[in-house]
Amino acid sequence: MAATRLATPRRAQWSGTFLTPCRSTVNRCTARGLTSWPSTPRTRTKKAFWRLPTLYKTVQDKNLADKVHEKFPLILTSGRLVEYEGGGEETRSNPWLAELQQEAYVEINPKTAAERGIRNGERVWLKSPTGARLNVEALVTERVDTGTVWMPFHFSGRWQGQDMLKYYPQGAAPMVRGEAVNTATTYGYDSVTMMQESKTTVCNIERA
Repeated sequence: MAATRLATPRRAQWSGTFLTPCRSTVNRCTARGLTSWPSTPRTRTKKAFWRLPTLYKTVQDKNLADKVHEKFPLILTSGRLVEYEGGGEETRSNPWLAELQQEAYVEINPKTAAERGIRNGERVWLKSPTGARLNVEALVTERVDTGTVWMPFHFSGRWQGQDMLKYYPQGAAPMVRGEAVNTATTYGYDSVTMMQESKTTVCNIERA
């Protein structure tokens, strides 16, 4: 199953309540937490950005206390495919595009897959702190490192392994349906651009 996508950044920076992939090295952090705290005064003192409460360190401290990094040791990022656009409802309804990309999937490093007994093409469960359970196909590849997995965000129409076909009006269902990665991503936003953060979180993966 071939797929073309944007390269996944290798570094992360604090944003909202979890890690955001970026190319900046100003604030180094890992899946266990920050090694240095952002120094911008407004990120500490402002109670809210627009309608979103400023949570920051309180949530990070709770996640560390709950050992979320042990339960969910992998960083999940998401991005685009060349076959689909946006949420994919229109493009997944196009027979020519649907033929090119027929299945939602997660990219996983060969070493990470081997540790979990996962083989290329097998069904897996991806779980995140939101309580989401995504049933997708495993694409074992070296395009991601051992601590990172990747999913496209153009899919919907399946929910925790169940096909939602019966909920579509007759004739309106896309030809390709799959799990929506945004159900797995966690609360957060970028305090500089004021944009929501729905492209990354932590997760774990096991064979279905």
